[in-house]
Amino acid sequence: MHWFPTEREMLALRQLYEGRCDLVMGLPRSNRFTDDKPRLAVTAPYYVMHQVIVAPIVGGVGSPEQLPGKLVGVQAMTLADLLVYERGWNRKVYVKPEEVFAALVKSEVDAAVVESAFAGPFLKRTPGFRAIAMSDPRRDLEIGAGVRANDHELKEAVERAIQQLGAKTLPEILSRYGIVLAQAEPPTAQSAPPTAAQPPSGAEPPTAAASPPTAPLTPELRAARSTYLTQCSQCHGTDAQGTPAAANLKAFKGSEDDFVRVVLSGRPGTAMTPWKGLIDIDDIRNIARYIKGL
Repeated sequence: MHWFPTEREMLALRQLYEGRCDLVMGLPRSNRFTDDKPRLAVTAPYYVMHQVIVAPIVGGVGSPEQLPGKLVGVQAMTLADLLVYERGWNRKVYVKPEEVFAALVKSEVDAAVVESAFAGPFLKRTPGFRAIAMSDPRRDLEIGAGVRANDHELKEAVERAIQQLGAKTLPEILSRYGIVLAQAEPPTAQSAPPTAAQPPSGAEPPTAAASPPTAPLTPELRAARSTYLTQCSQCHGTDAQGTPAAANLKAFKGSEDDFVRVVLSGRPGTAMTPWKGLIDIDDIRNIARYIKGL
């Protein structure tokens, strides 16, 4: 395997055309992409790339209908960027997907609309966020492998392999990167809930934490949510209901001052280490209020 920058598409494809490689992974199986490339053929697809909304589980949007009036992060010059622009939503444009997700974690944007191939890995490594599918078939892209148009034997061999691996191995690989997770169906009032015997493919089971609160969060609580999800949720859970490693913060009986004291000093003999000097007192108070609001 050789890695080559793809910012300039033809520089990458030239490696294929001139025989320096035989296969280019991750190309769209679309006439819009291949019509002006007579030397290129794309195999049968091994997955479908969608555009998805990525938002916080708690306090975030739960459907595309909730995006008007929100600030949406997008990667420049992508299908997701075009989708948000065409719908007239307020968008903030970033160069790289990592910049979009960093803005989302910092609550600089309310949600992100990105391709599922980028959303999946982010969801795998970042607790507290979920993906909501956009369900726009016009922009769904079948993704295959590119070969030289005259290399018929290789194309047929790759397609046989995709067919053989399609039932089990390919879904397992995609799930390791969170791609299946990023293609979960959106919760809508019109959709009948899945039965226990027939869950949607790749969808996570619904939890109480997935329901957004009825009242919008203030800027202070949005910042507190961001701090909580990045610093606290690994131990206490995204819903603050605790894990085997840490306490249920929603069951905390002390005052706000007690909460601040515990966070600053930690709890000796437990995994709760002191956070003095790492989080400001005002931010700790806002985290306590955010948890109370859950």
